[in-house]
Amino acid sequence: MSLLVLGLDHRTAPVDLREQLSVEREQLPNALAQLADYVPQSVILSTCNRTEVYTYDADDIGLVGRVGDFLIAYSGVAGAELERHIYQLWEADCVAHLFQVAGGLESMIVGERQILGQVRAAFSVASRAGYVKSPLTRVFHDALRAGRRVHRETNIGHHSRSVSRAAVQLARGLFDRLDNRRALVIGAGDAGRMVARALADAGVREITVTNRTFWRAEDLARDLGGVAVPFAELGPALADADLVISSTGSPGYVVDVALASAALRHRNADAPAMFIDIAVPRDIEPAVGELDGVQLFDIDALGQVAESSLDGLDAEIRKARDVVDAELARFVEWWHSSDMMELMVAMRQRADAVRRDEVARTLRMLGAEPDGELAERLDAMTNALVKKLLHQPTVELRSGNSATDYPVARRLFGPDDQDGRGRGRRR
Repeated sequence: MSLLVLGLDHRTAPVDLREQLSVEREQLPNALAQLADYVPQSVILSTCNRTEVYTYDADDIGLVGRVGDFLIAYSGVAGAELERHIYQLWEADCVAHLFQVAGGLESMIVGERQILGQVRAAFSVASRAGYVKSPLTRVFHDALRAGRRVHRETNIGHHSRSVSRAAVQLARGLFDRLDNRRALVIGAGDAGRMVARALADAGVREITVTNRTFWRAEDLARDLGGVAVPFAELGPALADADLVISSTGSPGYVVDVALASAALRHRNADAPAMFIDIAVPRDIEPAVGELDGVQLFDIDALGQVAESSLDGLDAEIRKARDVVDAELARFVEWWHSSDMMELMVAMRQRADAVRRDEVARTLRMLGAEPDGELAERLDAMTNALVKKLLHQPTVELRSGNSATDYPVARRLFGPDDQDGRGRGRRR
């Protein structure tokens, strides 16, 4: 069988490419339905840092090409461009990667906790829609277990507010002081809330929140000690702001050049306006950063600042990787035992099929009735013979080292599914 992850992340692709392949949660059912035309089962994990397709197919012929064709068809990105940024990991490497993703070890901000919920949500959507079965179900259950253990048994999550600290660091570098600055939060999601809270804790006193769903804006504003304004008043709110934090999950730009230019013309301030765009796809048109009086930072820029400011994380990363390694060993043990059980079942089924064919052939040669007494006696005798012959091999396979015994046992007893093209397991 073949487990594969094909994807790209913040290390392999810039934000402008990641946003083209981004799949919002409400789009997941439709994307999974399209993907089902290419592979039998899959999970799509799409966040601001990554878009990845995890898939399983007993037949690995052309599997990378099939998933790649889906990504090209869904996103419209040219195949040549996609190939320059995409990665593929098979089998145990695929599983290890997902375990590390769930633990926050592959995140732009190492140790961030939000990814664990995103992995759970991606798996839940695929599972409810019927696109996940074993062994992919086991892979994701164990990945969630690994992620929970990482955050429970290490302090790596204590560094997960690094994006917030990076925003504060950038703001302090731009403004002489923060207690006289006004912030506008666009969107009421967790990421924007986290950065806005950090700025409030750093001294920003006037905070305005806007969101398409107004009650969510009111809820966040109350939490931050600020005020909420209707989304229709975004333009005037921009004109009043020194700091703009946007994270809406909108498929298009929320703040384009025209809107930003109009707001800046009405702005009366002694310092540039800082725009922090932590959405993927991006909320703020990149050209806004070229306007006079604007400093624009997207998620990649913020991540670079956060990464450079992390101290004392090496020991916690090592602890987290030890947890992942332990969970991976646990999964691999199950995987090999599962493979061996499937092989033993196939071995018995194959032997029984041969036995029944030979009994039928013998009855025809003797001219005996297929449902007569002789047929009954031959069936009982050959059935007992097969069970006795397979007893010792079965005992040995169950008690032996499945990792080393499986390849030999498959060659000796496995079904005739090799077709000369080398379709075997990838390890």
